Amino acid sequence: MSTVCCFGAYDPDYPRNRIVRAGLAAAGFDVVEARAPAKRAWRRWPALTSAWLRTRKPVDVVFVPEFRHKDVPLARALAGSRPLVFDPLVSRWDTLVGDWQLHAPDSAQARWNRAIDRWAFRAADRLLCDTWAHGELFVALGAERSRLRRVLVGAEPAFFNVPPPPREGPVRLTYIGGFLPLHGISTLLEAVARIEARALTRRLPPFVFQLVGDGIEYDEARASARALKLTRVEFTGRMAYADAPRVLASSHVALGAFGTGAKTGRVIPHKLWQGLAAGRAVVTGDGDGPREVFTDGVELRMTPRGDADALAAVLTELIEQREQRERLAAAGRARACELGAPDAIGRQLRQALADLLPAGPM
Repeated sequence: MSTVCCFGAYDPDYPRNRIVRAGLAAAGFDVVEARAPAKRAWRRWPALTSAWLRTRKPVDVVFVPEFRHKDVPLARALAGSRPLVFDPLVSRWDTLVGDWQLHAPDSAQARWNRAIDRWAFRAADRLLCDTWAHGELFVALGAERSRLRRVLVGAEPAFFNVPPPPREGPVRLTYIGGFLPLHGISTLLEAVARIEARALTRRLPPFVFQLVGDGIEYDEARASARALKLTRVEFTGRMAYADAPRVLASSHVALGAFGTGAKTGRVIPHKLWQGLAAGRAVVTGDGDGPREVFTDGVELRMTPRGDADALAAVLTELIEQREQRERLAAAGRARACELGAPDAIGRQLRQALADLLPAGPM
């Protein structure tokens, strides 16, 4: 049995991390950790080095999880001749400059984060991406295409165990997330305003939009909902991640990402996989990333990103048509079971790492 050491100041409870570790275990790898708190490098790196030295089992592969670009150089030095695998999940430059727009494209911070991406991507023997569309961005930022492998995000077992939607009560359309720019909450709220206006002249079944979570655009979203005078929107605030399956259990439609930024079209967010795994009809913004895996109108519905009118039309259909919700939910869950369950993620990881281990993972 080959041993993989997860290395860095990562959050062990972040969904991607939990799913990858479960996938590695399902694929037959022994997983150990060398982890430290996410403090400044002058304190973090000595702590990581100490954690590495305390690793008792011989390590075959060093694995740096999501977001830990700045830990890759140390991982590279400590790994020596051992294969180094990096699962960035995002580009720092793309997130901070393109998506969150915290830095101007021509700023020193933009150049610095682009350099961090390039160094981290080039140092790894294997670079993972969540979609090929996202991987192409990594290549544009300096990654070698030959080192790239796709491992989908998937969902944890708890989401596959969510019971069917309630048969009684209003149609509940649920967003769960961090109110990130790529989620396009403003587009969603504008679509809700159109649906509420339509409900004044057209008989629709009872419905409610539930927005769960907190984050960058939370306050802006609440202010927008007040300005639009929305009456069918509930903001529930921050929620423990463990409660997400319970929230989905009361829902009929899971809402994805509708932002206009390029990143939205490249990725398949956790919320999509979770909604599909739970057997809910899923609606999200169109893009090359989702189209790698799903077919619009079969496993989920896609709408042009940033188009509130198109989104309102699709959501109205799903509010009105239980049969369409149920058809999408069944096909989406089957696709999630096929490609996004932990054992499926394990197969993808085993294939991604196979040529790094001459004897294979077992």
